[in-house]
Amino acid sequence: MANVFIDSLTLENFGPFYGEHTFDFRSLEGKCGILVGGKNGAGKTHLLRALYLAVVGESGIGDLKRVETGSDATRFAFEKSLNRRALAEGQDTLRLKAIASLHDDKVGSRKVELLREIRFRSNSAPVWQHFATRSDTPGRIEDGQVIQKLRDAFLPRHLARFFFFDAERSQSINLGQQDIVEGVSRILGLWTYTELENDLRQLINFKIPKSFNASGGPDPGTTLAELNGKVITAEGTLKARRKEREVLARELHEAEAELLEVEDDLQTLGAVDPDELQKAQERRVKITSARAKLESKLTEVWELALPVSLLGVYRMELHGALSAEERRREWESAKSTVEPKIPQVKQDVFGAVPKEFELQPDVEAFYLKRLEDSLHRLFHPPPQDMPDRVFLADRNDRSARVRERLATNQGSLHDLAEMCVSIEKMDVELRELDQKLKQMQQNTAAYKRGVELHEKRGGLISRRDQISKRRKEIDAEITRLEVELADLKRQETNQREVSDRAERGENLAAMAMRYREAAGEIRSRAAIQMRRQISEEVGKLWVEITEREREFQGIEFDSHWQCWLVRQDAKKVSWEETNTSAGQRQVRMLAFYEALRRLAKLVPPLVVDTPLARLDKEVRANVLDQLYLSGHQSIILSTNAELDPEGSLFDQVTNRLARVYTLHPHGRPDSPNYEVRVTSDYFGRSL
Repeated sequence: MANVFIDSLTLENFGPFYGEHTFDFRSLEGKCGILVGGKNGAGKTHLLRALYLAVVGESGIGDLKRVETGSDATRFAFEKSLNRRALAEGQDTLRLKAIASLHDDKVGSRKVELLREIRFRSNSAPVWQHFATRSDTPGRIEDGQVIQKLRDAFLPRHLARFFFFDAERSQSINLGQQDIVEGVSRILGLWTYTELENDLRQLINFKIPKSFNASGGPDPGTTLAELNGKVITAEGTLKARRKEREVLARELHEAEAELLEVEDDLQTLGAVDPDELQKAQERRVKITSARAKLESKLTEVWELALPVSLLGVYRMELHGALSAEERRREWESAKSTVEPKIPQVKQDVFGAVPKEFELQPDVEAFYLKRLEDSLHRLFHPPPQDMPDRVFLADRNDRSARVRERLATNQGSLHDLAEMCVSIEKMDVELRELDQKLKQMQQNTAAYKRGVELHEKRGGLISRRDQISKRRKEIDAEITRLEVELADLKRQETNQREVSDRAERGENLAAMAMRYREAAGEIRSRAAIQMRRQISEEVGKLWVEITEREREFQGIEFDSHWQCWLVRQDAKKVSWEETNTSAGQRQVRMLAFYEALRRLAKLVPPLVVDTPLARLDKEVRANVLDQLYLSGHQSIILSTNAELDPEGSLFDQVTNRLARVYTLHPHGRPDSPNYEVRVTSDYFGRSL
């Protein structure tokens, strides 16, 4: 069996605890009881809250709020947990640190330190930071998930919820609540079977289908059958195409053999090739056309380029003389156009003048003379470099054509010899072509036989090309079909594996379903057995503590955790019908916790607030002796009214107490100067 201990608790600026306070909860000389005293409002409940939050973490806030329901004055409000004095001084962080140790006969002892730092902000929720340190591993752990797993290894949340409690509030807990039932199952180890069922259910519904039928599509067997059909179809098509390729290969071989025979006949018989005849004719037409162009160009050279080139240096003089004559003709033309119009111009200027603008005859004669002289001076004297007369060309257009000839490029003279050689070569080739054409056209039989053979040859070549083209198409299709068939076979192989996996998965799912049913049956039977053991323990403790042996044999819980009292005559009555007192209900709940502690696989410490409220004097002694101080560690938070420091009950339990503390509040509870002082005694009594 493994036992969990809370070695110490350190809290800083939490609730009424200003600054840092550390409580040592370790055992001393075999004594495991810790007694913390304080009057109402001294901070005992805050101490319980601090211990729970230090162990559980941020998720413990919801647990405390569900348990501590009631008025606004008693309801837990974590947002207001920062100490008022620290807040007034500008501090914004509280710290909670718990050191827990696990003692196991099989694996030995180990410790863990859990530190929670909570920073409060004015306009948002508090920010948590979690740290942990293990005794068997160096270094500080800051990963929240790792810290949560580490906490669960020492003191799981469901254990802390049951064994860190307010005795007065816990009597109102309904044992039939789902979270209570799950907590009981976890404490007694029955949750293992529930988790096994859930794991098997996940295995059946998700993991097995995902592992053995990852596609999540249609039935693997149906898909495999479809692939088999596609493979057979592809193999049949491929076989037909290969057979067709063999037939085409034979046909191609026959066509090539026949074509070879035709080629031999053409060479042996000397048949005229119509294509060759046509090519020769086309060649003759082409050479004739080229020769005509060369002759035309050569004629132009003889008639124009050669005479112009023979002028030599006189060529430019002739060009200049022609240009000068053209200017002479233009001048004479302008002069002959303007001079006859001089009298008309004189009349336009001086004739029909209004009377007020008329000139004196001598003045008018003067200006008429000046106008006439001015118009004559337009052409007298003639421009410089103008010849006295025209004798080379009679018109300007002819003169321009002559000048154009004079300015023509004479490069063609350099190619004169080459053109003559080319014409001679063309004449030779034309004579040969004429002779060849004459021979071909005179041999009528050879021409006819050639036409027949060449037509046959053309048909064979066309057939050969068609067969070759079809063979290439079939080869490409065969290659495609081979690739497609290989891919289909690969898919078929993979799908066969998927189908086999699916079949194995179905078998595994069926096996897992049988295991799940077996786990459920085991859990059900174990739950009945554990409920019977809890009933025996609770009934025995409740009867002894409340001293009602004469009336009742014990207590039984049904499958819904409804409580029944078993009378001495073996008849059962419901708990509600007996009209039990609040103290007896509290004893029943405490006995239930003690039964869980005795049967638990991992035994936690007992931390209880208001332990003896509503209990009479005799029952208090029994509760302390048989419940609170019967385990390996008990941390009891009590008032002096519950456990009087001067009373005999305190003297009876001192030999089982390792340490005692007292919480002393001072200041007004609603003011910033309200805080708690801690002393190592119990209301003045020391151990």
